Amino acid sequence: MLLGSLTENIFGFATYSRKQQTRLTPVLTGWKRWMEFNTTNTEEKPQDGWITNLRIAGSISTNTVEKSVSWNVGPHGYQRGKKEIHKIFEQDPPIICLQDVRIPKRRKYSVKRELQRVFPHYWIYITTAQSSRKDCRDRPYVCSVLTVLHSAFFPKVTQMRCHHSRQMDPDTRREIDGRLSFTQAQTPTRITFQFINIYQFTVSNPTGQTEIWTTTENWINKKKNNRIIMQVDLNCVHPGCRWDYAKPLNKNIGTADNKLKFFLKNTSGHFHVQHEHTWKGKECRAVLDHVFTWNYHLPPQTARPIPKSHKKFDHCQIWTQLPHLDFPKWANTARTAQPDFSQRIDTVFFKRRVDDWKSRIKTPIQGDLDKNPTGQALADLIYKEQKILAKEVR
Repeated sequence: MLLGSLTENIFGFATYSRKQQTRLTPVLTGWKRWMEFNTTNTEEKPQDGWITNLRIAGSISTNTVEKSVSWNVGPHGYQRGKKEIHKIFEQDPPIICLQDVRIPKRRKYSVKRELQRVFPHYWIYITTAQSSRKDCRDRPYVCSVLTVLHSAFFPKVTQMRCHHSRQMDPDTRREIDGRLSFTQAQTPTRITFQFINIYQFTVSNPTGQTEIWTTTENWINKKKNNRIIMQVDLNCVHPGCRWDYAKPLNKNIGTADNKLKFFLKNTSGHFHVQHEHTWKGKECRAVLDHVFTWNYHLPPQTARPIPKSHKKFDHCQIWTQLPHLDFPKWANTARTAQPDFSQRIDTVFFKRRVDDWKSRIKTPIQGDLDKNPTGQALADLIYKEQKILAKEVR
């Protein structure tokens, strides 16, 4: 009875709350349903269901201010924007989608281990690829996105593989693998969400934009019955969301905006038109960052400008409030930090060089022994060998 009354106080009696409460079917919080559990226990159907329901209902807490965040970190990427990225993590949002983090493939796992050591309650997923194009310093451009989910809100998470058309250009396919991320997650109440994180090609690459739109549209059509949330930087806008651009608009810009319009029409996506710019160039502004949903609705997002600093970030952070009834939080998450393998020994390297090391260290340690030392002489020899070995380890 006490648990039932507490549940009624939490969910209230408003129409919306009752509708949301019926969706939490795995968690039977009404006192009548608890009585049904108690009366239906038999030898064939023991009290396992009752105990499981008690464990779930007793470990879930709700919060009305949980938010998701999306941010294009360019032009600094993860390494130079680490301080600002960590500030986002410290606020414990359930969903974090970062674009243009510029994490090269060789540093993918070291960055993941670093984040998991500092923030062990997060699932970290990084997709990265090296483009055939060069940046202003004549270096290969790194395309990378970072998707992060809070384990207290999503105890079960899986990164999904992206399938491409066989006719797609190999270089474009490789670059899309770094620009596009699909993640499937399940809440404590067993509601499944699909999360899409995209860093779209620029308008100067219309072919790449078309390919990434096609890949995403095919994915959404295959998941028609799932709740999908897409937080992205698309390098295109809704009508009327560009300011201070030269008229008429560049042909590629108009084409990119039309592709967004047709994509939403073909997939029946839900969105809110942002009336404040999310990107600012030297002389123009635009809403390039978006939040779209399918089979689900979210309130309008808010653009949060980055505080002024010596680093010139050109994109705002996009924060969206999440309905707390759909995103319950475990009171105590069982997830622990991943083991740190950064100091482990490279066994292949060790085996190849151990013989050379033995022959090199043999003379300094043993020297020219004319007789076997004993007593204080033996102790002095052992201390000397320890100092030599300590220098070798360092």
